[in-house]
Amino acid sequence: MGSDEENITGKTEEEQIADLLDVTKMKKKKKKKKKEKKEGEEGGGEDDEDAGAAGPGDMEEQKNQIRLDEEAQTPIDVPEDLYDRMADYSYDELLDRVIKILHEHNPDLVEKKRRNMKPPQLTRVGTKKTLWVNFQEICTMMQRNPEHVFQFFMAELGTEGSIDGNQRLVIKGKYLPKYIESLLRKYIVEYVTCRMCRSPNTELKKDSGTRLYFCQCKDCGSSRSVAQIRSGYHATSRADRRAARNAT
Repeated sequence: MGSDEENITGKTEEEQIADLLDVTKMKKKKKKKKKEKKEGEEGGGEDDEDAGAAGPGDMEEQKNQIRLDEEAQTPIDVPEDLYDRMADYSYDELLDRVIKILHEHNPDLVEKKRRNMKPPQLTRVGTKKTLWVNFQEICTMMQRNPEHVFQFFMAELGTEGSIDGNQRLVIKGKYLPKYIESLLRKYIVEYVTCRMCRSPNTELKKDSGTRLYFCQCKDCGSSRSVAQIRSGYHATSRADRRAARNAT
């Protein structure tokens, strides 16, 4: 029997038993590998043995994933935008920006012409008259009709006067330059200066319906009515009292 088996397989009985033992060991190894592979899949592949058993393609994919994670965590330098401050502006900054925009689109607001009014130049004419030499020049600088200015001064001074051929004002009486200058300032405040923007660039117009004078500003466009010219206080003289008695 033993000789027949040896002839058929070419192996002795001992060799056949050894082969059976080797096959049993191989089956055990295969079962062990399957069991380890199954445990590695259930555990998410975090064990060192699974990592060691992973193929070269899996290792490359893991390296790429680690590199992408590191790049995502690395902060990116973005240039700071000075105008993107999430509306964190103070009142002064906003005001400066508005003024800058207004000046860029309206250059006339930046270059305001400042007018310097010359003081009145007075000289004596005889012993009872005063001559205002630069009367016409001052009226031109104020952009006012000389007749209107003349009526104002005659009412405030309570005297008489006239405008000669050289457009100079002749006033009856003796007056100091400081007093005439104070009346000139009063006229400018009431009939020249705009009360909204304080600009002297105005014009005086008379309404035909109401017969009132209106001061209209050429810069801001505002308009206001001005007071009528009324006689100021002046002391009555002996001649005035005599004329009043004769009238009664």
